[in-house]
Amino acid sequence: MLNWFHTLPDIMIELIILVFMLGITTVLPYIIRRRFNLTPDDGLAKGAEESFKVLISVTILLLAFCLVRLQGDHRTTEDLVSRQAMVMLKLDRAFGAFGGTEGARLHSFLEQYAQSVLDDEWPLLIQNGRSDKTDQHLVTLAQASRELEAKGAAQQLSRTEVLKGIEQLSDLHEALLSTGRLALPELYWYAIVTSLIFFTGLAWFQSPLNKLLLYVGGVTCGISLLFALFVAHVSLFQGESRVMATQIEKAIVHIKKTKVDG
Repeated sequence: MLNWFHTLPDIMIELIILVFMLGITTVLPYIIRRRFNLTPDDGLAKGAEESFKVLISVTILLLAFCLVRLQGDHRTTEDLVSRQAMVMLKLDRAFGAFGGTEGARLHSFLEQYAQSVLDDEWPLLIQNGRSDKTDQHLVTLAQASRELEAKGAAQQLSRTEVLKGIEQLSDLHEALLSTGRLALPELYWYAIVTSLIFFTGLAWFQSPLNKLLLYVGGVTCGISLLFALFVAHVSLFQGESRVMATQIEKAIVHIKKTKVDG
């Protein structure tokens, strides 16, 4: 269900959730109670109103807490992508400084790895997968880097930078793959669904009907918009709010230009 939501623009997600929530908490109970002349007694209506106020606070706090957590996961992942692109550019400079046929060969391996991250591995992150092809490109790059033989102090310095960069790139590569396992614990999902069910049930007992339309309708609009933000951010690599590989794309463009210039 969520995968289908993430094929839609964020504005459509908000509209669908808003219309659905208003329908089951406000429009449907209004029509049924008016059609069958159903009115809860004063004691029941008063109890439902007090409980409804508590559920409003609980639902808002729960959604806000989960949304903050999801945004934290997004920022962490975006930082990993930026750092990986930065290390790619660092290696690109180190290979250029090393020079010679070995530097050119390693530069080609780096370009192949970076392109594979974008083309082969990035689409698999949605399913928490990894690309064997990308892994092989990284292994080839790492092995070739360790086999570098420096001639002179300048190349020795460049070789040190290369080995340090390869280690950082490998660590960041694994860290980015591990973000696919970042997910909201099921307990939070159960809590959100339960609070929304109780919220909907108590909304039906608000009295009089004019209060049901204005009070419940207004609160539902606010909670629906907050829930729509939550749904839009629940996946790291899907939807309009997904983490993008923009920094890696820019790094690849720079690496290819360097290759042409060399």
